Amino acid sequence: MSTQLSTPAAQIGTTDWNLTGIRTSRAGERCGHCPRTLKNLYDVENRVTGQKMTVGRGCCKKVTGWTLAAAEAARILRAAAIEARQAAVWAEFAAEHPKDAALLEADIAAWRPAWPSQANRPAHIKNNISRGATPRSWWAGCMREYRRTRCA
Repeated sequence: MSTQLSTPAAQIGTTDWNLTGIRTSRAGERCGHCPRTLKNLYDVENRVTGQKMTVGRGCCKKVTGWTLAAAEAARILRAAAIEARQAAVWAEFAAEHPKDAALLEADIAAWRPAWPSQANRPAHIKNNISRGATPRSWWAGCMREYRRTRCA
């Protein structure tokens, strides 16, 4: 029996390899690089060739050329999962409110600060929407106010 901890793909350092999962196996599984039986498994995939392997942490360096600490592997997978979730929330908002999404994206792209520490309000609004930390009623009210002050 194997337990999957996470499924998003995260780039391993600056290599062509993605980490696609970290698993544990009570019975143990064979390393795709060496003949060892492993309890802690790292699923990696080469973005260029499409080659997929399940390796141990030690073989991860031999295969990918990058030393992957267990804590760092878990961290990059969590970050990839957060980014994927935020992209999905933003895509949902953009599908429901295409004019508002286009307005924010255009303003974010064209925004230049008047002074060094000036906040980018459109980016702040997009970030709050993407994080999903605010209720949909906030989106409507905030966008209504943003359109009013922007177009004034």
